[in-house]
Amino acid sequence: MRLLQPILTAVLLLMPSQAVAIELNGQTSFVAVPTKAKLINYSNYAFAGGAKFYFVLELPQAADAGLGGINLEQIRGVQPAFYYGPVQPKAFLGMPRNFGTAVPVSANFKNGNRSIAIRFAEPVSPGAKVTVVFNVRKNPPAGLYVYSISAIPWGPKPMPQNVGVVQMSIISRRPF
Repeated sequence: MRLLQPILTAVLLLMPSQAVAIELNGQTSFVAVPTKAKLINYSNYAFAGGAKFYFVLELPQAADAGLGGINLEQIRGVQPAFYYGPVQPKAFLGMPRNFGTAVPVSANFKNGNRSIAIRFAEPVSPGAKVTVVFNVRKNPPAGLYVYSISAIPWGPKPMPQNVGVVQMSIISRRPF
């Protein structure tokens, strides 16, 4: 692990500025890892209908690699946030309520719907904001739902890189 930083530094210094991605031992990596992510749900009541989960990831211009996918791992929440089962997402460039170009996407659910592997059919360009939306139709039970997010570069043998965590609060409707 100690050798990795000097090797990456040497690779970066020797690469032309038009680099598509870093390849180290045949694995593809970002030059600059995405660090800006959000989880938006405009409906925050338990079991509320019409719910949609928007996962937004901003890919820095300096990433020098397209985004090939996103891994989501639910790390907190009594129930899976996808309480009613897997839902295939849609994706687009831009933010919720400010839709841009559609991006072909698919998702694979595992571990009782707590692990989600999202893959794009074509790479999302560096500098873009991509939103992946799950139309879950109905919110899960009340609680705090926290996801760990990893970004996956486009290319051979991609190395997932941790972006951070996002959270969503679902509250119950209780009369006073």
